[in-house]
Amino acid sequence: MQFEPLPIEGAFRIHLAPRGDDRGVFARTWCLDSFAEHGVKFEVVQANYSETRIRGTIRGMHHQRAPRPDAKIVRSTRGRIFEVIADVRPDSPSYGQWCATELGEGTFTMVYVPPGCAQGFQSITDDVVVEYLMGERYDSSLYFGFRYDDPAIGIEWPLPASVVTPQDMSWPPLPTLAASRHTVAA
Repeated sequence: MQFEPLPIEGAFRIHLAPRGDDRGVFARTWCLDSFAEHGVKFEVVQANYSETRIRGTIRGMHHQRAPRPDAKIVRSTRGRIFEVIADVRPDSPSYGQWCATELGEGTFTMVYVPPGCAQGFQSITDDVVVEYLMGERYDSSLYFGFRYDDPAIGIEWPLPASVVTPQDMSWPPLPTLAASRHTVAA
């Protein structure tokens, strides 16, 4: 695994090291030691799976608040997504920033979302499958989010939104952030 730091403090794009032969391909998607070598303390406590049928659908922006903020490892195993991480940690040097990267089948990449950051994605293709490894148990009383089009963050999605759930449209607005900056990772 190769860990590439992203503009959000503590976030990484992780390039897997696939090995192929006549049978197909093998790649390690999780290794406690590799993460520890990069200063990431992450233990998997839950795994989640989502299917998104329609191109342009936005899922997010979600996170779990203190005292149990959640870290995630996200990868797309079918189709392609525009994966977004937004830093909503007031004490972080990248507070108010967002970054995005494309994930998809055959790219052998995933992202690590640090605790306290919001995460979401837009499906770039139809029939997307996304898998998440979670570093914290889900707690509905701590679950929170903000609208995908909240001007305090200013995420620039690649496609018009085709589907957004009523819950994701009902999040309250974020306070205006001092410096809303973003980077779209290549």
